[in-house]
Amino acid sequence: MRHAGVMREEDLMRHLADLVARRYEGAQSWTDRVAVFDRAVELLDPVVRGVFAEADAAFLEHTGEITRHRVEDSDGSVGERWELSWPRQREAVSRHGGPVGPVQVIAWFKRSFNHAHLRGSTAGDWPLQVTTTDDAARQLAIVHAIVEAELHQKIYEGRYPVMPVAVHKYGLPTD
Repeated sequence: MRHAGVMREEDLMRHLADLVARRYEGAQSWTDRVAVFDRAVELLDPVVRGVFAEADAAFLEHTGEITRHRVEDSDGSVGERWELSWPRQREAVSRHGGPVGPVQVIAWFKRSFNHAHLRGSTAGDWPLQVTTTDDAARQLAIVHAIVEAELHQKIYEGRYPVMPVAVHKYGLPTD
């Protein structure tokens, strides 16, 4: 499992070790595990923001807005949600008549789980095994994959005019 010359097995091996030990990067209590999660989120923040900035420059013609907010469920589960939104996306109507949501990268830690995960609104889950800046940097390929999947989903939902670069390059539909 190699990607861009970086072995990806470290995260899965640490993930497996967590499952066996019923801990999250060595932390056992919920409070301590949430502290590990919070540190992971802070270390991951510049990685996610960097990928969003790349997407904004390449596809959104610098019209994107990046936000981050905490999510807390009544059962104690926590999450952190980064979103990239832009005017054409916010104004678009999806194929099903509803809004087209922003691109999302989500770190989430369900109370009933040992450890946290990383995902998009449409992509699957990856283990969130981040305790150092090197760990965070290793997530770059995953964050790129999440954002690419999210961007494609927004194109599907809102059709190509949702992307400013497409309108600029190809124009609006004529039908």
